[in-house]
Amino acid sequence: MRFRISTALSFALLPLAAHEAVASGFMVRENSAENVGVVFAGNASRADEAATVFNNPAGMVRFAAPEIEIAAAVVFPSIHFSGSATAAGIIPIQGTEGGQAGQIAGIPSFYAVLPISDSLFAGLAVTTPFGNTTNYKSMFVGRYQGIKTLALSADINPDIAWKVNDKVSIGGGISAQWLKIEQSAAIPQFLIAQAAVPDAYFLFNGRGWAVGYNVGLLLQPNDTTRLGFTYRSAIAHNLSGSLDFSNALIPVVSGPATASGLDMPGTAAASFTHDFTPQWTASAELQFNQWSSFKEVIVTSANGPLSEVEHYRDSWMFSAGAIYHVTNQLALRGGAGWDETPITTHYRTVGIPDANRYMIGAGIGYGFAPGVNVDLGYSHYFAASHASVTGSVNSIDPFTQAVVLSGAYHNSLDFVALSFRFAL
Repeated sequence: MRFRISTALSFALLPLAAHEAVASGFMVRENSAENVGVVFAGNASRADEAATVFNNPAGMVRFAAPEIEIAAAVVFPSIHFSGSATAAGIIPIQGTEGGQAGQIAGIPSFYAVLPISDSLFAGLAVTTPFGNTTNYKSMFVGRYQGIKTLALSADINPDIAWKVNDKVSIGGGISAQWLKIEQSAAIPQFLIAQAAVPDAYFLFNGRGWAVGYNVGLLLQPNDTTRLGFTYRSAIAHNLSGSLDFSNALIPVVSGPATASGLDMPGTAAASFTHDFTPQWTASAELQFNQWSSFKEVIVTSANGPLSEVEHYRDSWMFSAGAIYHVTNQLALRGGAGWDETPITTHYRTVGIPDANRYMIGAGIGYGFAPGVNVDLGYSHYFAASHASVTGSVNSIDPFTQAVVLSGAYHNSLDFVALSFRFAL
């Protein structure tokens, strides 16, 4: 990525979140144990848990009684870089390959469904739709391209649903979304000063609220088949915070900063669920993510405007899964899927060394008492190819244009999720 400022300095701001700890780009879909176990198959059409408030609010019409769901997923990312860097094409940059850059993180969620009448339903979803953290440490050979990224988000999404008739239901709501980012990198002052001086560092810290909306449609042509269609709007964030420098010998100023152009993507999904028998249920999900809205980030501070070019592309996700009800209390789940990256090779970064990925999952659910269910899910994602940063415009240090990073990533990801559901 590349920044330009009015003082003729260039500056790098890392992307919002680390690859491999989240779905496409830096999106988080892992919002319940059942979703993790079936790898999101039928998210918009299963409507068998309170998480449907977020996945498709129209699915709330299938609840005869109030239900609360508390969920948490833990991600175990494996992000390993292999490569080197040189200055002026001949001077090797000393440092490590960053080791395990992925950071273990938790993803909490909460859902509530409340039937108001036979045809009107209300719900609330509190989720973490974006974010993760990565840390290469200060001696990373690619430290001039990026060191640490921390991204946190929270989405508060009240919804309502209306049962038009036995075959058609609609739903929708408003999302109040909070986003916080912290990002740091080193500056090669030894090249600027032409002397043996230590690196300088910068840290951008910003946060803010923004609002979006979501709508959903659930069709039930018969008692065994459900079709779901949803749309969640893009949300444009404007963050306020600070841009701070340390050990700087160059003319930069620490102080307040704002960031705009942080457009989280709109998402559309089509989903299918069919009960083949009372024991067997199969589902599929096709999701379209409008990442092409994420083009340029502009950071404004006393140093002047900074522009970051991302050029994300729209991406697709497809998954299929099944649920087998061994008994009325015990359910086994499984799924597999493919997730396309929105990152193009020409703009790949150390912050998001993303590649297309395959996903597999398994899970189990058990009812301990009437209305009390516990679900456990596990999934593993592995990259379809090694994500290379060689040749990317963002492999070049933006301050001096002299330090070039070359190499590729070996990435994978594991999720473990647990949900508790209570019918009231």
